[in-house]
Amino acid sequence: MAFEPRGSLTGDLTEALTNFIVSNTVIVTKGNSVTLVAGFVENASGDVAEDVLGVAASTVTGTSASVEVGVYCDPNLLYYNDADGDLATADLGKVYRTLAGGAQIDQSTGAADSTQQYILVKTDPDGDGDKSKGLFKPYRMLFNNRE
Repeated sequence: MAFEPRGSLTGDLTEALTNFIVSNTVIVTKGNSVTLVAGFVENASGDVAEDVLGVAASTVTGTSASVEVGVYCDPNLLYYNDADGDLATADLGKVYRTLAGGAQIDQSTGAADSTQQYILVKTDPDGDGDKSKGLFKPYRMLFNNRE
């Protein structure tokens, strides 16, 4: 159910990572949407208007002020995610937030104009008829498109 990089809108498949320090005692899980809290990486909470930093590339536990995690921060990367409900073709271009913990898209939050975190770019990317799967692009992201 976690986010998985699957291409880019620019055609560049380079998945560059940037390292950030993880908050003490926080477990950041590979594929989770993450954000910065007081300068440290934490899992996204799924709150409306929360900016995402990107997606964690590995699982790490913050045990000191020096534990880092690589984060995919490219605003053009597309991420595969299996949402908690079905996505329709009519939902393309709608924006969504994650469930608490940042691992899965909350299908019930889709809106045409919103301050939520990810925009739906494609439904059923595997072509297997499973409409809960989609490709998402960061919509509200730290270091990009700031209001």
